[in-house]
Amino acid sequence: MNEKGYSLVLVMLTVTVFFIIGLTILSVSIYQAKFTQVRIEDVTSLHDAVKNVEETIAELKVKVEQLTLSTPAQLDLDLGNAQAGFLNELMNRHGVTIEDITDAKGIVRNQLFTRVFRISAPYGKKVVTREVIITNAPSFLKYALGSRENVTLNGGAYIDGNIYAGKNIYITNVANYIYNSTLYSVQTSFPTTSEKSILFVEGNRYACDHGNGAKSCYTISNEFTKNMNDFSSSSLSFQYQGPSVQKEQEEFIDVNFDLTLKDKLLSAAGIDAFDQSKQTQYQNLISLPLSELIEQVKSSFVTVVVNDLIDLSTALEGAIASGKSIFLDTSTIHYFDISSLTLNDNQWLIVNGDLTLENAGNSPLQISGNIIVLGNLTITGEVAFDSTVYVNGNTSIYNTTISGLNGKEVVLLTKGELEIARVNEFTNNFSLTTPNLKGFFYTDSNAVMYAVGSYVNIEGGLFARGNSSIIPYTDENGLIINTYRGETSDSGTNLSFQAPISSEEEQKQYARFVVKHNKDVFINRGLGLPLVKQLAVIVDELRVIE
Repeated sequence: MNEKGYSLVLVMLTVTVFFIIGLTILSVSIYQAKFTQVRIEDVTSLHDAVKNVEETIAELKVKVEQLTLSTPAQLDLDLGNAQAGFLNELMNRHGVTIEDITDAKGIVRNQLFTRVFRISAPYGKKVVTREVIITNAPSFLKYALGSRENVTLNGGAYIDGNIYAGKNIYITNVANYIYNSTLYSVQTSFPTTSEKSILFVEGNRYACDHGNGAKSCYTISNEFTKNMNDFSSSSLSFQYQGPSVQKEQEEFIDVNFDLTLKDKLLSAAGIDAFDQSKQTQYQNLISLPLSELIEQVKSSFVTVVVNDLIDLSTALEGAIASGKSIFLDTSTIHYFDISSLTLNDNQWLIVNGDLTLENAGNSPLQISGNIIVLGNLTITGEVAFDSTVYVNGNTSIYNTTISGLNGKEVVLLTKGELEIARVNEFTNNFSLTTPNLKGFFYTDSNAVMYAVGSYVNIEGGLFARGNSSIIPYTDENGLIINTYRGETSDSGTNLSFQAPISSEEEQKQYARFVVKHNKDVFINRGLGLPLVKQLAVIVDELRVIE
């Protein structure tokens, strides 16, 4: 009897256990089905929100590209707002909200064609949002690195931003350099980009892997000559992370340097391109040769002559107080011997001659205001800028640290050669997040960068418009970057190199040439940016906000 009772209990216990297991499996299956359905709905909701934002931006681009620039007020009428007009139509059509944050960005609405909008769409309890900037700025400011001609990346640069090659791009894992007038080449890594970087290339793509001497990317004699037999066509080589590749679909808005320089001189004299009451005067003056234009408007400026007989700081202080732009004659002394310069809004410093900017003592030379240099510019030492600078000659930047001022940066455009050399030479303290050159650097000519012994970290961009001339010691035009990845030192007879011993992902932090793009330039620089009579839409990255 007892054994039968135990058997009954065991059977009931077994049935109960299997019943519980069955219920558990059933509840898990139901939960997974519900979770899957919620996940599908969540993904669908995200897709719809992103789609609505992107379609809104696409329509906005089409509208903006069709607009004719006349006045900033007319731009606002053409776009409308959230309550009425084109922007209101977009909101209703795509179920998005469009917030005008132009004023919050500190943009002078009645003087500039720059507008900033935040476009958002709901995504469950979250919001998908993207900021767009409408501006009449030139296209080179959209890229971290580029040229209208060829782009050559020799060695292990790190690029966080988009790259533009108007013709071909060449990529190798060797860095060329010149030591005591002798040409050398050293094997290093290929470049690396950020995950979001895009390479816009209008021509062909070529890559060469030195392969510890298996191939020779360059022949060295009196110049660095590419061995095209060792380059693979339609190919790209990057270390660890490379960019996506596509052709630029938007029209490239170029800089007409000569026209822009004359436009800024007229603006400094109070004659604006978009002032309807001064159009006849503007058109008559801007058609003149540069020297004649200067003679015509010189009386609108306050003249200061730099010589040993004046105290420059006192003279500039009085000129700034006049409210007029300043015509600085540096034909005798081109050294700018002051500790700081702060111009008023709409006030320019026009330098008639060469200019050297260098700090005195341990504090940076602080420059706040826009500058036109009619000769050559040299920057050395520590200089902090909140400026746009136009140089009609050549620009040399060496042994320097260029920082921002007032949370802003420098946009430097030079018609002649742009030379950036001996920046933090043989410094082996690396940081991807600490720039030593903050700004955008543009040349109307070709440019070559040797960051083999130097350590160059740009927050902004570097662009060489380029021409048909061949860069000295090379067989190429456009923009050439030569850079080593790792530690370097000067042995006295040549450079010494130490490659990083770490994973490919971590090696990017040892790049001796770093450039990180910064879109804030479209907002910060305002009236100082080059004259462009065409609008473009600059799109920031997509964000999901809780």
